[in-house]
Order: sequence, then structure tokens, then C-alpha cells
Amino acid sequence: MTTNKKRNAGTIAIVLALLLFVGCGSKSPVNGIEIVRYEKLLFETQPQEMHAALKTFASENATPLLTIYPDDPGFMKEIEGFVADPVVKDIYNITNKRYGDLAWLQRTLSEAIKKAAKVDDEIKIAKVYTLVSGMVDYDKRIMVDRESGSACICLDLYALPQMEKYSYFSMPMFIVERCDSAYLATDFMAAVARKYIVAPDEKNVSMLDFMISEGKVLYFLDQVLPRTEDFIKIRYTAEQMEWMKKNESQVWTYFIKNDLLYEKDFTRFHNFVDEAPKTNAFNNSAPRTTDYIGWQIVKNYMKTSGCSMKELFDNNNAQQILQESGYKP
Repeated sequence: MTTNKKRNAGTIAIVLALLLFVGCGSKSPVNGIEIVRYEKLLFETQPQEMHAALKTFASENATPLLTIYPDDPGFMKEIEGFVADPVVKDIYNITNKRYGDLAWLQRTLSEAIKKAAKVDDEIKIAKVYTLVSGMVDYDKRIMVDRESGSACICLDLYALPQMEKYSYFSMPMFIVERCDSAYLATDFMAAVARKYIVAPDEKNVSMLDFMISEGKVLYFLDQVLPRTEDFIKIRYTAEQMEWMKKNESQVWTYFIKNDLLYEKDFTRFHNFVDEAPKTNAFNNSAPRTTDYIGWQIVKNYMKTSGCSMKELFDNNNAQQILQESGYKP
């Protein structure tokens, strides 16, 4: 791998703080999303203009996702090193070639956010900052802040299939295959949903809690991205989706027979909720089988309960949702 741990650590410290300059935004229709292309300005701003650009951004944009200290010489030195790093510059070029135009994403997200606001009027995301992270943590590829109504997308983590020269930065291929534009809008809206779902008590989480929580996310995606294929929403391949549909009853029976629904020892059920190429308990299977089952339970529950999306998000009683769903695969 070309980037070492030292570079990665520096990148993570910088990337959440470096994003600069306020131009190059993509203005959206009223009540839509505005996308601001910070990665373009970062790599296209002259060094002598960087300080002024950062000060302008800091004064015109308020989001806790971005921390900027233009008057700190140490911070500016890190920015200079980040922009000059030949590997990071190459990552930017690869990413920009793949995502030079994001008008399609702006349209998709604007439409999805408008739908989201109709099903839950508390959902208000107005500005999205895109950036090149230099390959930070995969789990941080999309970050959302509910209070400021802002979000960040690490675009380079959606260009991994084009990073073969860097051995995909040691990411496993089942992850690489999902780091593509097809999954970008669904990943974004899923990240939004997780900011509005009331989570269960962290000290008392069962496998059923995981199932219902992810089921809520997927049901939300049904409402806001209705034309998107189901296998994209759940981050499966088409083949994995077909396997899950055919084996839903078998998976549910396995959960019941092995007393897993109310299990709180994560070591006993992590294999059913982890990001992975498959679920080890089954042959040639889909991963995250709990997500799919939870999705079906929530669908049934919403049909029988008649509750609103906000009521669904606020209800963290997974047992009640299961019981009232009448789920029987």
C-alpha cells in the first residue's frame, strides 16, 4: 500500500479541518441540496491565496463537520503538505475524473430530501460538502450533522474501483465493489436516517434492536428513493439479494432456533450484522442477514400500525414493532 499509517493519521487530522473556500458551490433549487466542491478548490487554489480562501470559508460556513484554523501556522503547514502530497494529488485527479460533474447527484439528493421532509418535517439537510480525504476510515465516507443541516461526502471513497494502482488501499474487494456511484445516494440518505432514528440503550442492545434499527433505515430509503433497486439500498449484489429472498424463512428459523433475537452478547451475533462478503452460518449467502429481516418486519409493521415515519423513528421498542408487525416469513 502506498500510503502508510503516518500519512493516514495526518490525513484524518487534516481532512476534517482542511475544507476551504466558498466558491464552486452548485446552487440548488429552493428546498433542494447545495453541493459545494471543496476538493476542487483545494487543489486548484494557489498557495498564496490559501489563507484568504480559508478565512472566507470559515466566515461564511458554519458546520461542526469542518474545523478550520487559517491563523494557525501549524494548521496551514499541514494544509500545504496535504495538497503537495503526490499520492493525494493523484487520488484527487482520479476522483475528479470520475466525479467532475455532480449535477446528477444534486438532483437525486434534492428530490430525496424533499421526500424525506414530507415524511418527517424535522429532516432538513441543505448543504453538502464534497472532498478528497486521502482515504480516511471507510465508515466516515459520509458524515451528517443534524443541527446544522450539513453533510460531507468523501468522494475518493466512492472511486475505489479506479484505485487499482494503489491496490485499492488494502480494502477487501467486497467493499471496493460497493464504493461506486451506484451506492452514493442510498448511502447518503441512510446516513441521514441514522441521525433521526432514536437508538436503543447502548448498554442493553440485542440482535433484534440491530435488526429493527436497520430495517427502519431501509424502509426510509423505500420512501425517499423509490426508483432505486432494493439490492442497492441494502448494499448487496443482485445475486445476494436473490439468495436472501429465497432463504428468508431459513434465516429466520435459524435465528429462532438458536435464541439469537434477544441475544445481547455481540460476539454471538456479530456475523449476522457485520459488513462482510457473506454470512458464515449459511452457504453462498448474503451478508448482514439481520438487515433484510429487519426491513421486512418494519414494512409489515408500517402496514399494520399506520404510524408516521417520525413515530417509527422515535419508537425504539423493537419487541413491540416485531409483535405488532405480525411478521411470519
